[in-house]
Amino acid sequence: MTAALTQLTRIFGRELATTDAARAAISAAPAVLADALFAEAADSDDVTSVESALDYLEGRLVFLGPLVEPPAAGEIRDAFRQRLRAWE
Repeated sequence: MTAALTQLTRIFGRELATTDAARAAISAAPAVLADALFAEAADSDDVTSVESALDYLEGRLVFLGPLVEPPAAGEIRDAFRQRLRAWE
């Protein structure tokens, strides 16, 4: 979990030292995380299509696991897909 908290601290630009703090940050601003994950996907040499971008997103959500509440995960997916439309 430490790696996830470190990454989320970087993404949100503030210390997120606990799972509760990370959950709260993600739930309050899921679009921030969606934008960061989209940027990661766009920078990845392994992401070469819409399908691989969606796979990348799902893998990252699995990695973040219990830090992403289901409602926030849905908002993250929606925001990510909106950004992804530019690739289509």
